[in-house]
Amino acid sequence: MTRLMRIVTVATACALAMPAHASQSSAAGIKVCELLPKDEVKKLIGGDQIFDMKPPEEEPLGTYGSSCNYPTVMVQVIPFNQSTIDAARKRGRLESVPNVGDAAWLYDNPAGYAELYVKIGARLLTLQRSVGMGKTLSDVRSGVIALATALVPKVR
Repeated sequence: MTRLMRIVTVATACALAMPAHASQSSAAGIKVCELLPKDEVKKLIGGDQIFDMKPPEEEPLGTYGSSCNYPTVMVQVIPFNQSTIDAARKRGRLESVPNVGDAAWLYDNPAGYAELYVKIGARLLTLQRSVGMGKTLSDVRSGVIALATALVPKVR
């Protein structure tokens, strides 16, 4: 799945899942690419030469969120909605991750991605990390969690 398709899929799912009374401004105004320097993101996720091939790209997610796209990881901040987590649970392959944000869940996406959902107050931080050829979720798990842990205080 291309990066643009992932963004559209996640943004659409979140928009559809967001109740009419939800505060659409709860994640607005955050510029995800400005939360951490690119070199720190690379160090935390264990980025390689592919990571250096393109600069990060900031993209708004409607009027309610933002994403930063790196060659091997996409980071989003959107309003939290419990139905997003409920939908992920229904797909299976979701595990709770302790000590990250208010609550966190890691999804082993069979399409080759580690997806981490982190509840931070009224916001949801998501990270989608490409697992890569010959690797497994456990190969990228610690890097995804380390990046999320570093981003949590910046998102609060």
